[in-house]
Amino acid sequence: MKKKVETIVRVILGLILLIFGLDKFFEFVPHGHVMTEELITAYHGLLANKFIMPSVGVVEFISGILLISGRYVIVALVAMIPVVFGILGFHLSVDLPGILPGLGVALMHIYLIATRREVIVDFIKQTDSI
Repeated sequence: MKKKVETIVRVILGLILLIFGLDKFFEFVPHGHVMTEELITAYHGLLANKFIMPSVGVVEFISGILLISGRYVIVALVAMIPVVFGILGFHLSVDLPGILPGLGVALMHIYLIATRREVIVDFIKQTDSI
């Protein structure tokens, strides 16, 4: 049962990341909530950089594919740590009403990392002794 829940969470998170990763390039997801002036300014600042959002999109897209396929899941989860931090930081500082989807992504991410904590701890111990 635990393995089925983990697989379902992994695939759902992978699909979310795949869709929002592609959205960074093709902008097909409607962003329905009312955008305040502060939110528009912050988002335009991210878009003006020409590097941040495409980089986030590539990491989301590749992580989504890895999570859906079930291969290199730990690599995908580790790569997503700064992205999840950025999602939560953005919503906490600029768009608190829109935080629920980002919080859902963060909770799924934390759950998947927690299910693999032993492997991650062993990896850290091995690399620490090098």
